[in-house]
This record gives sequence, C-alpha cells and structure tokens, in this order.
Amino acid sequence: MLTGIAPARAAPLPPDRPAEFGRGGATPPSPPSPPVPGRPAPPAPTVTPAPIPADPGCLDALRAGGGIAEPAPQPDGSDPACQVELPVRLSGVVPASGGEPVSLPDGPVLACGFARPLAEWISRVAAPLLGTARGRRLKAVRTGPGFQCRPRNRQAGEKPSAHGRGLAIDIAAFAFAEGPDLPVAPAGQSRTDAEALATIRQAACGWFTTILGPGSDPFHADHLHLDTQLHGSSDRYRICQ
Repeated sequence: MLTGIAPARAAPLPPDRPAEFGRGGATPPSPPSPPVPGRPAPPAPTVTPAPIPADPGCLDALRAGGGIAEPAPQPDGSDPACQVELPVRLSGVVPASGGEPVSLPDGPVLACGFARPLAEWISRVAAPLLGTARGRRLKAVRTGPGFQCRPRNRQAGEKPSAHGRGLAIDIAAFAFAEGPDLPVAPAGQSRTDAEALATIRQAACGWFTTILGPGSDPFHADHLHLDTQLHGSSDRYRICQ
C-alpha cells in the first residue's frame, strides 16, 4: 500500500427520502381497464425521462478548483438510463501549483459532479507526480469522449455503464511537454513510469468509487477507468483495483 497520498474526502450523505414515500394511507392507482374485445390495444405511452435537477453552483466550484469547462447540451437519446446531471465539457485543468493548464484534448462530456473530483485529482495528484517522475510538465490527458450510452464493458445484457450518466472517464495515456507519451498499458514502461502510474492509481481511491486498469480484468488492460457510481446503497464503498 502506498503512503503519502491525500486521504479520501468524506462523501456527501444522500438526500433525505421525500416525505411522501414510505407513508401509509395513500390510495393506490386503479388498475387499467382491460381492452374491449375486437379493438386493438392502445399504443404504449412514450416514456420521457424526468429532468435531472442541477446544482447551480457546481460549475463555479469546478472552475474554482482548476477545471476549465463550459456547459454542454444534454446528450441526445431516449434511453432514460443515459441522462447526465448538469453536463459540462472539460477541456483542461490548472495544476494546483500553477503554471500552464493540463489539456484534455478529447473534450469529454461529463456530469459536473464527476468533473469536479476528476479535475482535483489531475490538479493535485496526476500533474505533480507524473511531472516529477518524467522531469517534464504534464501537458495533456488522453481520455476519449466521457459520455457514452452503453452497457458495462460493452457487453450486451450488462447493467448500464457509468459512462451513460457522465460519471466515468477512461484514460489511455498521459502526454508531456517533451518526450514520448506515457500509455496506461504496461508494455514497455520503465520502472519509474510504472511506479508513478501505480501511485496516482492508488491515490484515485480517495476521489472515485471505482478504479480499474491493467491487471483488474481483460476489459481494462489498456486504460484507467475512474467513476463515481454508487455500489449498492453506500457511497463510501470502493472498488479500488
């Protein structure tokens, strides 16, 4: 276990259960009338996902924490499992020590509430540690699109991926002001690079609920997956592999 990494922040408690839930005395809705014989059944109603409430202060907090982001439109799609709370496009992160921003050239679309810990982790952990290991400024993080409406691990029949809520990112490589990129895939890594990647990966357990990468399973052999999706009823449980 690596030491010297910032401890996990206390996760916010879930909101109180609405008062109208869990109380007796409510009259259940009447069952639908059976269709009249000889008449076609009416078409099923169109399901419109309920709007997701947004935290109006999230974008300001993201920017105050070093994130360079702009509001993004809600991704298209009718799947109610793929709705993003306050979508933003994260294009860069200012390191905690100052200096030039770290670019996210893929401009991932993320939920603002996920972009905040991602920006903090890049600013406070990835940028300084990888910069020290390489002796060069961390210039960019190669991430892919962020939001993707798909099942977990792209496997049919699996639960919806955290990517479909904008709560996940896949990091393939880190780029520096000079020298070659540092891919997450372990082939050809120097010992210094491998140790630096292991350090920032372990540190990510303080910011995210799921951390998967090379060695976790075959689906994550060449990238680092970070997300904040809940596991069960607790927001404190971590899958940190």
